[in-house]
Amino acid sequence: MDYATASTDDLDSVVPEEYGGMWFFREPLGCESLGVTLLELEPGGKGKAHDHAGDGQEEVYLVVDGELTVRLGGDEDAPPETEATLAAGEAVRVGPGTRRQLHNHGDDRVRVVVAGAS
Repeated sequence: MDYATASTDDLDSVVPEEYGGMWFFREPLGCESLGVTLLELEPGGKGKAHDHAGDGQEEVYLVVDGELTVRLGGDEDAPPETEATLAAGEAVRVGPGTRRQLHNHGDDRVRVVVAGAS
């Protein structure tokens, strides 16, 4: 039988606690192709604007708690083309070449599961 377990209790967040938290599960679970991350953003928090054009990774953002705004498109010199606002239980898939940035405009911490694969 092939399986593995992991917990945020056993992992170090890659962002300071005052901004929320971000835990990468890929390595602890021994995933070969799939990346899984738990992201928490405090009210007013935002993630880094980025795309995955270089590595071909598509990503799915699934909101577990709170409300998440995802700004989509544009580039370093141009504003986003659109935004999607997601509530708990809603998800968005973003292709590798689309720039994205996550924002928490709400009053509560938002929790998002990020799954990525190329």
